[in-house]
Parts: sequence; structure tokens; C-alpha cells
Amino acid sequence: MAIRNALFVLLMPALFLAVGLALFASRPALPLSLGMALPAVPYVLGAGVIILGAWFKSPRVALMAVLVMGTHGAIAQFVPDLESAGTHGAELMVLYGAVAVLFPVNALLIATKRDRGMVSRGVLVRVLFFAVQVALLIVVWDAGEAARAWADEVLHTRLFDKEFDYWSLLPQLAIGLFAVVSLVLLARAAWTGGAIDGGLFGAVAASALALHGAGQGSLPAIMFTLALMALLAAVAQESYRLAFIDELTGLPGRRALMHDLQAMPGLYTVAMLDVDHFKKFNDTYGHDVGDQVLKMVASRMMRVTGGGRAFRYGGEEFTVLFPRKDVHAAVAHLNKLREAIAEASFRLRDDQRPKEKPVGVKAMEAAQQKTVKAKDRAIVSVTISIGAHGRKQGESSDAALKAADQALYRAKDGGRNCVAV
Repeated sequence: MAIRNALFVLLMPALFLAVGLALFASRPALPLSLGMALPAVPYVLGAGVIILGAWFKSPRVALMAVLVMGTHGAIAQFVPDLESAGTHGAELMVLYGAVAVLFPVNALLIATKRDRGMVSRGVLVRVLFFAVQVALLIVVWDAGEAARAWADEVLHTRLFDKEFDYWSLLPQLAIGLFAVVSLVLLARAAWTGGAIDGGLFGAVAASALALHGAGQGSLPAIMFTLALMALLAAVAQESYRLAFIDELTGLPGRRALMHDLQAMPGLYTVAMLDVDHFKKFNDTYGHDVGDQVLKMVASRMMRVTGGGRAFRYGGEEFTVLFPRKDVHAAVAHLNKLREAIAEASFRLRDDQRPKEKPVGVKAMEAAQQKTVKAKDRAIVSVTISIGAHGRKQGESSDAALKAADQALYRAKDGGRNCVAV
């Protein structure tokens, strides 16, 4: 499941980056009208991303869009076409160098912030940090040639041989920071499986390409547009997750089930599953353990055979949908699933586990009691009852689902831990 989520959230950023690299390689000639309109696209798209970020209470998305838009504006203003401006102008050496070095630093600060509302101390601190950087850059710029020369020397410090950066306009420091930050965000997105984390990685990587291509016609504007599109795609993926994916189990929820049922007019089998005696289990062990049980059942349901699609219907009830399969063919796969869940078991977590690691005498006592406590913890397992119904010709999806629910009641009345049709 973790691998699937990682692939899902990184698919769109990878696609946008592939498009960006292809454009760098081909350098396509754009129509004059498109070339003239392109510099405005990041502003329009960025405004939309900021609005969506605020709507979904994701300051990370909104702040990253502001950072991308501001960087695009700075590059468009201070880094003209290299063919006519040369490569050693003051704007290029100081302003461009500062923007290139500071972008990955700010991006990392944004990406590692938790989304806790648009108006929070974390958001205000980052906005203030942005403002301080702009103010310092203005001060250095207005301080005269000596200050600019010092800033130029700092920003273009070479930690490695010039072979490390000869191929790019980016300073060595910026190349190193972009590499580290991109790897950190990539690992974070793969670990969390969060769409927003994937979009932030895509935005940073595409912005690195934009800064690398500064002064090369429309390429920077195109790359910044792709960066904002990665954020936009991330918001779309996150909204889909909120609407269709159950947060506890990771399975598609009831809304996804009803959507699939209504889009499936032909032959199919729908099965309703219920965890046996779940209320009693919750009363005995607590809701936290009950959640562990639901996650365990969901993990087994994700591996259902026969082309079945698993959903969480609500509470301790689940659903499996078998497209283009009659009920008799589906029963074998449902029994296999039922047996897999009945055979699964896990040891309850230790509720008395200390929040901090004990030291000294406490550590020795804890080590001595560890084995005893592990033996005392209960090993639990659950069973499920299943009701299956094959859709009849002309039968509505609601009627098919109700028939499966009635079959579930027959399974419960029949002794539980069985499949009824």
C-alpha cells in the first residue's frame, strides 16, 4: 500500500519534470502570440493555486505558490536574455545568485511546516522571513559596489572544482542546496504518501530547472508554470483523497463505492462484510485496538483475489465489488478472504509503555519485566461474516446492495464466519 501511494503522489510531478526536461532538450520555437502571453501565465495560475491552497487550508501550497511567483517575477525582471545582456551583469551575479540560493532554503521551510490553517504563527514567521530577506537584499544592493562585490563573492563561493557547476548558470551553493532539498522532499513524499508532499517536491524540482534556464527565452516561464501545475495537481489529488478515501483504513469509502456501482450496469457481484462481535471487542479492548482491527481487516481486503475491489462501507462494515463476475464465482474468492482474516492475529500494544526511554535503575527493571509483559499481552484475532449478491438483469445498484446486506444478516444468523448468498 505504501509503495502504491508513493507512486500515486509522485506520478504527476514526475510527468511534469519529464515534460520540462524534454523542452530543455528540444528548445521548441513558440508562436509570437504565445511567447508574449507566457510570462503572465505563472501569475494567473499561481493566484488560482493560492486560492485553492487557502480553500483547502493548506498554507504550504499557498506559500510555495507565492515563492514560485515571486521568483518568476524576479527572474523576468533582473535576468534578461543572455545573448544580449552577457553573463556578468550585476543583476545576474548578485540578484539572480541570491534568488537561486534562497529559493531551496525557503522551499524547505515551507514544505516541512504542518498545515494548521492559513493564519497561524508558523505562516506569519515564514512570511516575515520572506520580508526580511527582501529587505536585506535591497539594503545590500543600495549599499554600493563594495557590498555587491562581497555578496557576489559569498553567493558564488566554490566549494568544489568548477567542473561541478560549469554546465549551469546556478552557483555551486544553489546546485547543492537544490539537490539536497529535492532529495529530502522526494523521500518525504515517498514516506508519507501525501499528495501535497509530492506536489511540493515537483514544484521545487521544476523551479530548479527554471532557474537553471534563466535568460533562455521562454524556458523559465514554462518551468515555473509546470511548478505551479504540480501544486495544482497535488491539490486535486488531495481533494480526491478527502472525498473518496477512508482516512483510517486507506480503502476507498462509500462515496467511491456508490460511484463505481452506478457506473457498472452489467454483470457484477457485490458482497457486504461485517466484523463479528466488533462492538463487544471494542468494549473489551477499547477503540484504539478496534481501529487496529479495522486496519488489519482492510490490509487483508486489499489483497482480495478474483479482481475484487475493496471498500470501507462504514463502521465495521466493508464491501467487495467483483466486476463481470457472477455470485458463484465470487464466493470462492470471498471464502479465501474470510479464511485469511480468520487466520490473521496480532498482539495488543502495551498501554503502559512509557513515553520516554527509562534510564538507570528504571531501565534495568523495565528490561527484566519486558518478557513478562510481552507474554501477558493478549493475542487477538477476528472473524468476518459475508453476504454476497449477484446483480440481476435490470436490478438497480441500490437494490443489489440491499440484497447483499440481507445476505449478510443470513450469514450472521447462520453462525457467523461464513459466506451467505
